[in-house]
Amino acid sequence: MSEYNKEVADIKKSTVPINPDVHNLRNSMCFKTYNDLIISLPTRTVKWCCKTVISDSERQKELTFDLDTLSLDFLINHPILKQRKFDLSGGTQSKDCKICWESEKTSGKSVRTDYNEHFDPMWKNRLNSASNHPKKAIAFNQDMQDRNMFRFIEIELTNKCNMACTYCWEGNSTRWQKELKRRMPDTDDAMFDKTIDILNEWWEKDLHKQEYVAFSLLGGEPFFTDHMYRFMENFLVNLNDTKSDKQRIVINVTTSLNFPDKKFERFIELVERTPNIHYMMQLSGEAIGRKNELIRWGMSWDKWDENLGKFLDSGSRLTNLTNGFGIAHNSLSLPYFKDYLVYLNEKLKKHPQGKDRSVYFHTNWVDNPSHMGVRMLDKKYKQNVQEAIDYFKNEFNHKTYQKDRYVSVLETVRDMVDSEVTTKQRIWAHKQFSMLEKRRNIDFSEVFPHYNDLVGL
Repeated sequence: MSEYNKEVADIKKSTVPINPDVHNLRNSMCFKTYNDLIISLPTRTVKWCCKTVISDSERQKELTFDLDTLSLDFLINHPILKQRKFDLSGGTQSKDCKICWESEKTSGKSVRTDYNEHFDPMWKNRLNSASNHPKKAIAFNQDMQDRNMFRFIEIELTNKCNMACTYCWEGNSTRWQKELKRRMPDTDDAMFDKTIDILNEWWEKDLHKQEYVAFSLLGGEPFFTDHMYRFMENFLVNLNDTKSDKQRIVINVTTSLNFPDKKFERFIELVERTPNIHYMMQLSGEAIGRKNELIRWGMSWDKWDENLGKFLDSGSRLTNLTNGFGIAHNSLSLPYFKDYLVYLNEKLKKHPQGKDRSVYFHTNWVDNPSHMGVRMLDKKYKQNVQEAIDYFKNEFNHKTYQKDRYVSVLETVRDMVDSEVTTKQRIWAHKQFSMLEKRRNIDFSEVFPHYNDLVGL
């Protein structure tokens, strides 16, 4: 009998079940599932972690809510979430997390490994301790099954979007829907109002006692829905007026910056109305010029550049607004990421944020759809990523929040490029890109010099 089995056998009185795989804890535990709640109002679904994949149609139905079933308990105590907590905290690699397991098989790294590495040091130390001690591992598994740690609540407000990004789909973009001639429902007012009621309930019951809580607003393009402004008026104003002095409330807003001036002006007015809330902008982009426009189809690069200047100017003026860059590293953009960093460096020189103001680089890369994943790149492009890393470390001279953290992300992405790519994967990528080229009357090879390598031509 192994040490772990002996410890399990010795615990007779506990009513909390013990995962028999607990000896494998180090290879399964992920704090992201415990911290990140994602509510999609257009699809009326909930999930925990942005990389979650639920392929079983029956289980997907269980995660779908309506006005009668949506509740705080549905969001934070769902049976599927409970099962995943039992699995991840006890050594079982949940099938919902297959994107990370596949990534770790090919590169040794994933969103899970990166997230755990940079999570709260106290919890990181506890996981390390439990991974090396049978009794602590069992106690960890039992404790984590009922632990509620959600401090990052992400809300997909709409699928309205004037772009059809190459790595997106019709569920998050009305332009994709128009292109594919597949209409999908958007968020209705009743469901939005119910969600606001639940968030206010959660705030009164628990969240107001937490030292730190973050909300993330996504689309589609959140600047194209009135629900974003109503979220600020009907929820954030309450938080602004009732939060304690020691509490930090952060609102992440992800936008592709492809919207008219009046949308920007209304948003800034509400930021000024809520000075006790800190807004962290995630200004999305990963390439410049025509490359940007082909990856983010429907984008006007000139408008993106203009709106970036407006946000940078507002960030230098408003103490509760920090500008960050949301970079979805992908198979088309990654070899040219250094060019994007050079552009940002020059842009920040023209719109300085002030001596004590930082900019932020948000961590993200594409795994799905697979042809857009960074692992599709030929190994020789690792050098391109290394050049971007060297530039960011040595020549990007603007104050950057947790700069070493983003260097680590780039190193993770660089190592993913070292994965083996099969002929079958190249053929699949060629098929997917060719469909886009035909529908949009474009030629990727004219803009992306590495394209033929990517698809095996």
